[in-house]
Amino acid sequence: MFDEISPTYDRLNHLLSGFQDKKWRRSAVKFLGSLNCEYNYILDLAAGSGDLGLEFLKLNPQKIYSVDLSVEMLKLSQNKLPKDVNITLQADAEELPFNDNFFDLCGIAFGVRNFESLERCIRQIHRVLKPEAKFLTIEMFKPQKNSITNKSFKLYFEKVLPKIGNAISKSDYAYDYLSESVDSFLTVEEYSALLEQNGFKIIKIRNNFLGFVHSVFAEKI
Repeated sequence: MFDEISPTYDRLNHLLSGFQDKKWRRSAVKFLGSLNCEYNYILDLAAGSGDLGLEFLKLNPQKIYSVDLSVEMLKLSQNKLPKDVNITLQADAEELPFNDNFFDLCGIAFGVRNFESLERCIRQIHRVLKPEAKFLTIEMFKPQKNSITNKSFKLYFEKVLPKIGNAISKSDYAYDYLSESVDSFLTVEEYSALLEQNGFKIIKIRNNFLGFVHSVFAEKI
């Protein structure tokens, strides 16, 4: 599916989020920078087209490993990031091909919803991170609140957005899947609890947009 929609992926992400997705990535990386940690080796997991990797460059890493299952998405990442820093690799988050305690930071932007076995992937991330390394998740979580604003956005997200996305991407289902995957996913509280059950402590949770989009900052313990 992601191979199919890769030609329009960036344009639609920016358009359908009102160009807020760039702001969410930028502010998340700025917060990571404020922690005064060294991020020499960064894992950009479910890297997609490389937009998060671009922000990670601001942390002055030695290497960014951009990992995804979609070859076409990785090609976009290769074109965006400098070749002397970025290493692209097709791999499954359930079986990460890295040594234990290797990375200083792992980031996933809008990818954890797509993991078939979320807890197994979290354990793999924990394994490849160094002690006290950071784990950033930016995601659309299942919202809890039921306000009028929330209901209005939910209507847009479930009825309007899929039609626009499918039409522009020329996909019959990709953007229906987007809304369905959010509706069947965890709340941010449930996701945070899952991280804590698998060797992480939560540093900060930032509500980016109406309880739908959050940045979750965690640390390996």
